[in-house]
Amino acid sequence: MITRVTDQMKFDLLNNSMATIQSKYNDLMEKLSVQKEVNKPSDDPGGMGKILDYRSAKAQISHYQKNVDSSKAWLSATESNLSSVNDIITQVKEMVIAQSSATTSPTTRKIAADALQPLIDQVRSLANGMFGNRYLFSGSRTEIAPFSAEFEAARIDTPVAATENGYAGTVSGAGTYTGATNKTYVVKIVAGGALGAATYQVSADGGKTWGVGVPPTVPLGGTIADIGDGISLTFTAGTFVANDIFYVHAYAPGYYNGDGEDLASEVGKDLSINYNITGETVFTDHVDDQVGIFETLDALKTALSTNDAAGIVDTLTPLNEVQNQINRYVGRCGTRTNSLDTSSSTLVEMDVRITGLTSNIEDADVAKLVTEFQMKQVALQASYKMAGELTTNTILNFLR
Repeated sequence: MITRVTDQMKFDLLNNSMATIQSKYNDLMEKLSVQKEVNKPSDDPGGMGKILDYRSAKAQISHYQKNVDSSKAWLSATESNLSSVNDIITQVKEMVIAQSSATTSPTTRKIAADALQPLIDQVRSLANGMFGNRYLFSGSRTEIAPFSAEFEAARIDTPVAATENGYAGTVSGAGTYTGATNKTYVVKIVAGGALGAATYQVSADGGKTWGVGVPPTVPLGGTIADIGDGISLTFTAGTFVANDIFYVHAYAPGYYNGDGEDLASEVGKDLSINYNITGETVFTDHVDDQVGIFETLDALKTALSTNDAAGIVDTLTPLNEVQNQINRYVGRCGTRTNSLDTSSSTLVEMDVRITGLTSNIEDADVAKLVTEFQMKQVALQASYKMAGELTTNTILNFLR
């Protein structure tokens, strides 16, 4: 059987061939323009899946690196402030030695007391130092200034109910705080119900652990909830809902308004580094049974103002202890910075490796692409020429 090949069939065949060549030509042109072998999933489905995984890994590394940089900057600011406080304490110790001499007069000691106040103010300013809009030494309560200008008695803040609570009643606090350090208590309703029927848990560390100070789950006895360390909460009539939350901040006697909680930054998969130094650990009298820096400075000012030679001398030992502790934490800042540097180096190395793996799949062989592009260009030009010759055929060509 003889099949007649018409001009229309020739034209359709040529047109399809030209479309195929043009498509490949355009793909090569796109790859050359961006120098990427894989630009869309259809280029290499398996390779594109790996590329997306690598991009996700690089984004995570970038996130970790930002945490490292931010933590290092925080530690640098902390170390700078602590070093400045250390320098001021050295000046104060020189003042103590000078004013503890038997030949020093009451007048010179009062002058020294006046000169001491600006130094106390500088120490407080440094202890209330900020990084951005966050206080360096407040623990987890970075929104409040850690140190007051005056010594304050033990106290508790007004309890606060979480905004998403189902409980519509009011809560108030009572009692005298007997704890030795500042704490954030959290009361969480375990089983909802009316007063006397609901049960609750207590956390004394801001919600990290539960059941501290009281049994893990106890009933709400009437309208009073005893949460430990001399603090109780009073609730008005109402119905509790499971997971309702109530907060109350408690403060030990002293100058400190923050807490002792650490701030941690995620710098790798399942790897976090604490980057803050709390004012409680470095400046107050609650650590290692030493006298706090502001108590010591105030005692020194009083001794100078009252011409108390023995009292002046007595401040030298706690000043040495405070200075030694500050130096320890300056060293700790350096140690943590070194750990962050190590993490940063690891992240950079991982980023380079992933970039290489991505490049192996994604980046184009430019020389190979140029050769293929030129070949397709020749094929495309030949197709155009053939199409031009085909369209010139008329009935007169067959009559010649």
